[in-house]
Amino acid sequence: MASRSFALPLCVMLLVLAAPARGAVVRPGLPPPEEVMATLRQLETARARGRASAMDSELEAQSRARPGDLMPRMYRAWLTFPSDACWNELKALSTLDPENPWPFVGMGLIYVRWGLLAEARPPIAAALKQVPGFAPALWAQGVLLQAEGKPAEAEVRLREALAQLDAPQIRTSLALLLAGIPEREADARAELTRTVEAWPEQPEALRKLAQLARAANDVRAAATAGDKLVALKPRDKEAHRLQADLWLAASEKEKAAGSLERYAELGGVEPAALGLLARLYRELGRADAEDKALVRLVAAAPEDPEPLLRLAELAEARGDSKAAETHLVKASERAPARADIHVLRARLVLKQERHQDALAAYRAALAAPERRVAEAESEAAALVRHFRLPSQPARGTQDQIYNRVSLGLVALYMNRLQQTPGIKGNLKVQVQVDASGRATSVTVLYDSLNEAVITGHAHFAFMDAQYPPGPDTPVFQYVFRPPK
Repeated sequence: MASRSFALPLCVMLLVLAAPARGAVVRPGLPPPEEVMATLRQLETARARGRASAMDSELEAQSRARPGDLMPRMYRAWLTFPSDACWNELKALSTLDPENPWPFVGMGLIYVRWGLLAEARPPIAAALKQVPGFAPALWAQGVLLQAEGKPAEAEVRLREALAQLDAPQIRTSLALLLAGIPEREADARAELTRTVEAWPEQPEALRKLAQLARAANDVRAAATAGDKLVALKPRDKEAHRLQADLWLAASEKEKAAGSLERYAELGGVEPAALGLLARLYRELGRADAEDKALVRLVAAAPEDPEPLLRLAELAEARGDSKAAETHLVKASERAPARADIHVLRARLVLKQERHQDALAAYRAALAAPERRVAEAESEAAALVRHFRLPSQPARGTQDQIYNRVSLGLVALYMNRLQQTPGIKGNLKVQVQVDASGRATSVTVLYDSLNEAVITGHAHFAFMDAQYPPGPDTPVFQYVFRPPK
């Protein structure tokens, strides 16, 4: 097995260190194994529940009260496993009490955790030399063999240790080893079930048990293990995310959504998880909650237009056209090559009879290469007819373009005059042109006509015209005065 499959929970190290093997001769004067094991379980539980600081203070007081007793120092060192400070203290203890095998086992385990496998062998061997058959040292050897990619040898050594010392920590280590061996998942699950029943405060064991149960399609068992993990690590956002997957596998959508809510509240920003939360809200019919989840997703996935499209859909459904358009504009900025987004905006503003904005959006859609919409061309053509735009754009000198556009405007004005007698006023626009002779913007400077069709015609006619190219970027102004 590759060393990357090696998993070494602190809880395993703590308890195993404390327990001398049955039949092994340990120096008189050391605390009974059961007493030490219980203390080490308390230490690891305190770490898991975030109460290590209080435990550290208590151990410090014990060290001051009993300066000749090295065990409080041993326990206090293990509170920070596998830190440099922990190793340094264990090294100091091994010097002060060279006949005690536990500091040597501890140093070996730290080396394994650090990936310094060659350095781990001497202290573990020293512990076995001091106390032949010492179960914690056998366990450490098994962990080292696992890290070296020797799963069969590691299993033999771990079972040998377990036969002498049936501790949950050793059983957890064996279970995690088996979990990484093909076709041994069922054995791993049985071992994990037994060890977490004896000692539930094992986050890594609970996490792996939930994963194995899920893989075996035992969704209820998986969710139960996940619930225990969340109860143990309530501020672990990844635990809540795992639990959401487990609840979803059990078809508990409300509970899955609740787990993902907590994941997000704890700062989780993985787009896949936030997207799942939004989807669950949609399936549960909770539009307001979905809206909030989508806002989070928009921030977490700054290049994805999809959450903005869904936000636009929700906004339009509740009658907020302004918000819907804002979301569509932002979506088109994220994916300008997607024609379907431009079409969505065109159709939205067309419902508001904003024909000029609609045609501009349709033109953007027709120029976009991705996800083209078959109806876009005919819908855009209808707006071209609405504005009575010429089939060919005006071109030539500035005066020629002005005259050509003016003819169209006069014709359109006369037609509008028949429909709305007495309309009058002027229209003044400014056109910015680039060096190639293409208009880059058409700005209305003055419009007392207030005729949207005429204004739109002027906008597109001047925008489409081909102006004289030149090195400068000129600005032209045009004034339309209706005939008397």
